[in-house]
Amino acid sequence: MTFRSPAESPDIPTQPAFGPLLDALQRHMLDRAAPALDSALADVDDYLFDRSQTGEESLGLMALRDMRRARSEISRSFRQSVVDRFRSLRDRRLHEQGDLAGGPGLSLLSEQALEEQLAVEQVASSVLRAHASAFEVASKRFCVVVGVAHLDGRENPLNPVFLASSLGRAMGQLEMDAELRIVVFKFFERELVSALGDIYERCNTLMATAGVLPELRATQRAQSTHGHRGHAPQKSMEQEQQRDPGSAGDASHQGRGPDSAPMQINAADQAMFANMLGMLQGWRSAMGMAAPAGAAPAGPTLGTGDLMSILSLMQQDATSAFMPAAAGEQQSLAGQLRQQMAQSARKLGVAGDNLNLDGLDGDAVDLVALLFDVLLDGPQYDTRIRQKIGRMLVPFVKVAVKDRRMFMYKEHPARRLLNTVAEACEGNRGEAPQERELLTQVDQTIDRLVSEFNEDVAIFETLEQELRAYMAQHRKRFELAEKRSTEAQRGRERLEQARASVQADLGWHRADRTLPPVIDEFLNKHAMHHLVQIALRDGKGSPRYDSAMRAVDDLLAANDRAMERKPPDLGKPLPEAELLAMLASAGCIGDAGEAALEALNDALSRLAEGEPALAVDARMPAEAIMPEPAPPLQEPLLEAVGGTAGMDFDAAMLARIRTLQVGHWIQLQAGDGHFAPAKVSWISPISSRLLLVNRRGIRVLVASVQELAVMAKLGKVLVREGTTAFEDAMHQVAGRLQSVATRP
Repeated sequence: MTFRSPAESPDIPTQPAFGPLLDALQRHMLDRAAPALDSALADVDDYLFDRSQTGEESLGLMALRDMRRARSEISRSFRQSVVDRFRSLRDRRLHEQGDLAGGPGLSLLSEQALEEQLAVEQVASSVLRAHASAFEVASKRFCVVVGVAHLDGRENPLNPVFLASSLGRAMGQLEMDAELRIVVFKFFERELVSALGDIYERCNTLMATAGVLPELRATQRAQSTHGHRGHAPQKSMEQEQQRDPGSAGDASHQGRGPDSAPMQINAADQAMFANMLGMLQGWRSAMGMAAPAGAAPAGPTLGTGDLMSILSLMQQDATSAFMPAAAGEQQSLAGQLRQQMAQSARKLGVAGDNLNLDGLDGDAVDLVALLFDVLLDGPQYDTRIRQKIGRMLVPFVKVAVKDRRMFMYKEHPARRLLNTVAEACEGNRGEAPQERELLTQVDQTIDRLVSEFNEDVAIFETLEQELRAYMAQHRKRFELAEKRSTEAQRGRERLEQARASVQADLGWHRADRTLPPVIDEFLNKHAMHHLVQIALRDGKGSPRYDSAMRAVDDLLAANDRAMERKPPDLGKPLPEAELLAMLASAGCIGDAGEAALEALNDALSRLAEGEPALAVDARMPAEAIMPEPAPPLQEPLLEAVGGTAGMDFDAAMLARIRTLQVGHWIQLQAGDGHFAPAKVSWISPISSRLLLVNRRGIRVLVASVQELAVMAKLGKVLVREGTTAFEDAMHQVAGRLQSVATRP
């Protein structure tokens, strides 16, 4: 594709029309680049602290002190530099003093300036190796946005040269050692390589959906930062597409892979969308929404512009409310939507009760209505939540009418916002203060969408990022709780495995012996506990474990001699040190341990003399072991009695549950009958059981795949078709349309 400058492209909007878009791009840059710098400065601080502990003079305590003094000023100055650059571009002042590569003419560079220039070039080179294709597309689109044919590297805020130069200027007026400056650049390079992939992806998405060169594709490919760095000739993406038709897609949706390959329409999603379009007419006929074949239209046919005007009026109308048919309404959301569209059309002077839409527009309207119908029909939402999400219906219809890629691109801004809102609302009944705060944030997000959306999908991107950033504040606490739940379950299963293994070992060593009560109690409690602890810490094959088992064998051998009325074997006395260690492991130490050892010897002596051993010996203390914590009360009780052979479950559902991986979500019915999302937090390598946690990271269930399949058949577990709310709703819509199509 040949890129034309704005002067050669009269149909490209001029820069002032993109003011809100520039604001959004600036926010995205600050939201990712500034935290990357903060993270790099934190890493520098840790690095300097470690160096100072070694006593090295170079980059030691003095550098650490300088870094901590300058850190906040560097971050503030960097942010301001980005803001100033966008402001100058917005005001079309591309050449401010001290902000570009330098004045005219040549001058000698100081040693420090030369070092900084080399560092800037190194940062830019590393970043562009990883994100060359994404940057190329973003840079060309950005030139269109600001209304110029070309931007120098130090003028373009998306260019890593500008970002690295901004860091250099931020450190320029501070008293910092030259070596320390280079260290800061190096750590910033590492963070920037990771951050810019997301920045370019989001910026490309924003600009493409705003109509800035939506079909533009890169002419060069990024190189893996870990791969071969030879000088093989680069291939254009057009050549790659000729070799593999599925390898290239819209450059506005950059992927997140190591090569930042352009995101493309998923073949399965594209096929599903085409299939749904093919079944819509049959669904409309079944729902009584289509005119009989050959009949004249019952009302006026609206163009896309008129339809958008009607939808905008509905969006501003606070009385517009939509509820799914399963929530008590007899009419589907599609029917409700068309009815309110007719009412709004009359307000605009369009006569007639029935509106005929252009084929593509009608498909978009009905598909979005169906999507919201099945989304809000789920048991994971109560009535109040359904009302919240239902307010988003009209804005989403407007997006679908203008941009049908929403149904096929997983990373479409509107699609991501709906997924984030669903994530915040699923299973959230506002019981805890944090949950109520999150629902309030969702309300504010939807309010802004309804009031501010004016056909520019950038608002979806902005709102999704803000809501996700708010959720991230809570997620850190929930992730810590989830980690604790996982570690507790892992420890519990390791303990269970160790107990079963040690119990089997002890059973094999004692065989069918009938032991005196004192010795039997010692083996079942104190020796058992000691061996379990060794197995957990050192492993069963460790020297300590083998030594403890030899002590058990020696005790059993002494018992065998006593049962035969033979005196103790003086050549092989009891391993008192090891037996005392077993007693000490269970908390029996000092005089108590010596007394317990005397009780063992006394039992053996009585047997050797033909006397019965004591049934109870007060010298043998009870175990001093802390009990295990009880499982959470909210955990559903489900037990498999007598194995899984008698379990009643569906084989297809079992196969689906077997595909669940860590991070996947299902819907789990709680004791009150409500469904709430549950995440697969951990899969045991020991028992293959799945640990499920709720949104707050608290354990709610530990079950095998067979037990989950049984619960699914009982209606207590729901497994999603898709990995997100939008994708799952698409699958359900396809299913509903298919069921109508196959209806006799």
